[in-house]
Amino acid sequence: MQKDAKKEFLGKLYILFKRSDKAYASYIQNNKQFLFAKILKKCNDNILQLLVENSHLLSDELIKDSMELIFHLDIWIEKWNYYENELKPRIEDSFVFENEHTFPHNAVQNLKEEFLATRNT
Repeated sequence: MQKDAKKEFLGKLYILFKRSDKAYASYIQNNKQFLFAKILKKCNDNILQLLVENSHLLSDELIKDSMELIFHLDIWIEKWNYYENELKPRIEDSFVFENEHTFPHNAVQNLKEEFLATRNT
């Protein structure tokens, strides 16, 4: 039962990562437009919620990766909310802010690889 829950969790997480990758690429290709930042924010909100609710299903090593991503998203979302409120951008405006807590690419890659390794078992 827990194996099925883990597989479902990782599958949903994988799709959200793919959605996030597409939103980020569109954000970069479109002069960092607020429209795409909003889509990325929705993805990140969903990723954060999924991780917080399900990371207990992972191995200790992947829990560490999950926590790195959770911490990054906690900070990124707080800054995003602050700057959205402060700047009040229109949908076509550029929306950029600094975040010294860099995106944990290795952690995300490890979570993606876990899904790919388990999806056909």
